[in-house]
Amino acid sequence: MSLHEVSNLIYQNKEKSLEILFEFLRIPTVAAKNLGAQEAIDFLKKNFKEAGFECFIAETPGNPVFCAELNSGAEETITFYDHYDVQPEDPIELWDSPPFEPNIREGKIFARGVADNKGEIICRLQAIKAYKEIFGELPVNIKFIIEGEEEVGSPNLGYFVEKNKEFALNTNGIIWEFGGKDKDGIQQVNLGVKGILYLHFHTKTIGRDIHSGYTQFVDNAAYELVWALSSLKDRNDRILVPGFYEDIIPPSEKEMEAIKDFKIKEKYLKESFGIEKFRLNLSGMELKKKYFLEPTLNICGIWSGYQGQGSKTVTPNEAFAKVDCRLVPGQNPEDLVTKIRTYLDEQNFSHIEISSWDGYPAAVTPIENEFAQKVISVIKTVYNHDPICWPIVGGSGPMYLFKDIPCVSIGTGHSDSKAHAPNENIFVDDWIKGMELIASLIDRYK
Repeated sequence: MSLHEVSNLIYQNKEKSLEILFEFLRIPTVAAKNLGAQEAIDFLKKNFKEAGFECFIAETPGNPVFCAELNSGAEETITFYDHYDVQPEDPIELWDSPPFEPNIREGKIFARGVADNKGEIICRLQAIKAYKEIFGELPVNIKFIIEGEEEVGSPNLGYFVEKNKEFALNTNGIIWEFGGKDKDGIQQVNLGVKGILYLHFHTKTIGRDIHSGYTQFVDNAAYELVWALSSLKDRNDRILVPGFYEDIIPPSEKEMEAIKDFKIKEKYLKESFGIEKFRLNLSGMELKKKYFLEPTLNICGIWSGYQGQGSKTVTPNEAFAKVDCRLVPGQNPEDLVTKIRTYLDEQNFSHIEISSWDGYPAAVTPIENEFAQKVISVIKTVYNHDPICWPIVGGSGPMYLFKDIPCVSIGTGHSDSKAHAPNENIFVDDWIKGMELIASLIDRYK
């Protein structure tokens, strides 16, 4: 019995694995449209039970969480966090093939959810099945937590964790749901996610839209909101809300070393963004410190007044905006809402309403953590190169719910997987290689 035999079995089962994946991809599990949750749960229950897992369905106020466990009586446990819901397929006219009819072209699987995150679920399951078939028993206990609302902000995952603490938190490490290789084919390891605060602003200054000839007599809602938003941040990107930065946890020496060693691809990013330079002429270490260590405040959308074709000379009575802040370790979204509210009031913007907000804090696993180092070591062995280790990524996710458990995010995507976009895809060969990685990680617990 050897890992070589496991790898051979993974390749022998390639077509069967693809059949299982394709069946899953055909289920349109769009949480934003309340589609497909029950069909996905039925699919997962069937396939995980066939693989020998004990399964249970954790009900929540929203979509249920699928849970599975393969307990071999080992001393340690690995948990895989994934999600069965996917992004909406819109705009569907930009797809080269129907989003829920998976197909293979030029070595890639195209379908909504194949990269984010159904492909990873089946990759991990098939690797475990192959290892179990060759060795008979696993040297580590395995758990799966597969939620159905990640793409709408995981509003009920906290409820699940609170109601199922023993299952959710009794583990030695969590493999998170996303990852892959960069444009140069180098594998990436993600050790944390930023927190997020999402704010909805609204103001209503006058009883109705009025003729713009009277604009000097009334408060223009659009101007009031623009002035309020401009008070939050200056043009040097410094957030002006008092106390916004005060709770940030400084990086450790190891984290600073990782940031210093991180090779940020400035030329590629500029080409990808369609720009000639970064804001404030940032580059090198200053650019990396900005990205990894500082929070953001960003206007996602703003609208007011007449939006139609041609001219309509009005002074708008209402204005709306959506703002997001990406948070770094130490920042608390609820505390920041209070600070922003207080600051707006002090700046005479009490009429600017924070109509709603949601968010959660950042979560980071130190690069020197034993579980993180185990994953990094396995990647070196399987892919024959050192991975790129991201101390924290710019996106957000509910990692914070798992408290002090080390979380490492790896996967089988690539730099043009187009997750959330039309023509989402992964390479078949990368997907199969990902099974070898999971099998090798399991084997390290022998």
